[in-house]
Amino acid sequence: MLIGGFSGSGKTTLIRKLVEHLEKQGQTVAVIADEIGEIGIDGDTIAEGEVETREITSNCVCCPLKISMEYTLRNLIASYNPDTIIIEPTGITPPGQIKRNIENMGIPGITFAPIVNLVDAGRLSQETGELQNFMKNQIGEAEILGINKVELINNREELLEICLFLRKLNSKARMVHFSARQGGENLDKLLGLLEENSRRKITQGRENSIQMSGVSAYSS
Repeated sequence: MLIGGFSGSGKTTLIRKLVEHLEKQGQTVAVIADEIGEIGIDGDTIAEGEVETREITSNCVCCPLKISMEYTLRNLIASYNPDTIIIEPTGITPPGQIKRNIENMGIPGITFAPIVNLVDAGRLSQETGELQNFMKNQIGEAEILGINKVELINNREELLEICLFLRKLNSKARMVHFSARQGGENLDKLLGLLEENSRRKITQGRENSIQMSGVSAYSS
């Protein structure tokens, strides 16, 4: 699972909720983060394996990306064999490029949930005309656009304006608006969608993960 988004969009909060959700489904989880401190880990460093890992819960470990992605992935799989690996890139790293790089590594058994890109609803409502190109590119390659922090906007009309603006930048992604901090039905739907797609297996070649998720024609 690739959870992208700009700095302050709520990636870490969403990942914490996602880890809890997957563990309730009986999955073991690993998280790869550019900055391990942002995940808020209280557990001890684990000595096993050849990459630095820290325990979040009994079913989840986290490691910082201090060496190459391929090295980290291969060692996590060899040491812990997690059901799901969640990758949190930096705010300026395109998740789509990370996915393409992983596909080219030839690591067997890896399938992808739809790429998620989070946006901060409160911030975006003020900056719809001032996004930098790398932000537009991240929005454009997302397969699910998560409009987070909806509690910070004033009304449904403002949310509609954000949806219309995002739809101009990405005509195919599914949109889900929610509050990762407060939770609720829409957040549960997003977590369930990611958990469902993480279990699907590719049967013929490398299917595009938009096709796998069945959301390519979804309209806001």
